[in-house]
Amino acid sequence: MKKVLMLGGAGFIGSYITRELLENGYKVTVVDNFSKYGFLDHSFYSHPNFNLMIKDVRAMYPVEFKGYDYVFCLAALIGGIKYFHKIPYRISRDNNEIIAHAIDSTLAVNPDAIFVYFSSSMVYERMTRPATEEDATNQIVPFTNYGMQKLFGEYMVRGANKEFGLKYLIIRPFNAVGSGELPEVKKDGDVEFGMAHVIPDFIYKAMVKQSPFEIFGDGKQVRTFTHAKDISEAVVEMMKKGIVNDDFNLCGNNTYEMGELALKIWNKINPNLSFPGFKNMPVPPSDVRFRIGISEKAKKVFDWTPKYDMEYIIEDTYNFISQKIKINV
Repeated sequence: MKKVLMLGGAGFIGSYITRELLENGYKVTVVDNFSKYGFLDHSFYSHPNFNLMIKDVRAMYPVEFKGYDYVFCLAALIGGIKYFHKIPYRISRDNNEIIAHAIDSTLAVNPDAIFVYFSSSMVYERMTRPATEEDATNQIVPFTNYGMQKLFGEYMVRGANKEFGLKYLIIRPFNAVGSGELPEVKKDGDVEFGMAHVIPDFIYKAMVKQSPFEIFGDGKQVRTFTHAKDISEAVVEMMKKGIVNDDFNLCGNNTYEMGELALKIWNKINPNLSFPGFKNMPVPPSDVRFRIGISEKAKKVFDWTPKYDMEYIIEDTYNFISQKIKINV
């Protein structure tokens, strides 16, 4: 039975991968400080092959990294467009501290482990066409601290491979979505839009029948969305195939302009109610206009194709949010 250390494994993408690993016979230890949503009570906590450690990765002792076949690094400060611009220094500082400590600890006590770094499609912020893996190191550098930090994390991983022989995988999910993520609810009960990702925000706005419907900029920004279940299945397939020292884009088949996506979500949740029109909200100068990926490499190397379409994504996310947040309108 292979053992996996999941840093940030109780978070959104991490919880999907943890569940997939347990279903496929792996033994999983999750380390998470629950800094984003507070304690999340996942159903897999009772699984006999699961162990939970509530701790900040940076407070871990190197010996706690010993004995694992894989070390996943998903722990990071992450959020929506306003979040990126609200705490840019902390994103750079904390995320670099986390990955450096994780790499150093792995090399110190577990040099044969495969280190799986979760990067982001945000490394492709400056791309104006669909991005391939080669573009990550052959493009203009990202302009947000988050995108730049994620790209630098990739360089750290590859640097550790060249200098110390670290075995690695680099994963770039494109806008992971699905049940498990909520809009950012403040202490007074209001939602601060733009702090979480766009689909939970749009679904909540449709649920409360926001009028007019707030959208950042002109709504012409383009994104590719990927259900987290597709991502988790791809990762486990890589592990089964023994792939190492490589990087992959993981992209769904769901590419939308934001205005188009807002209308689709509204009509799904409020089928008998006319759309109230948009209120165009100001965006930062570094608003990313275009982020589409290509997953042909994943298809070629380990025969992966995404399964879940936008209809499923919206229904899955809506069902989760409606269970967690009660709305009186």
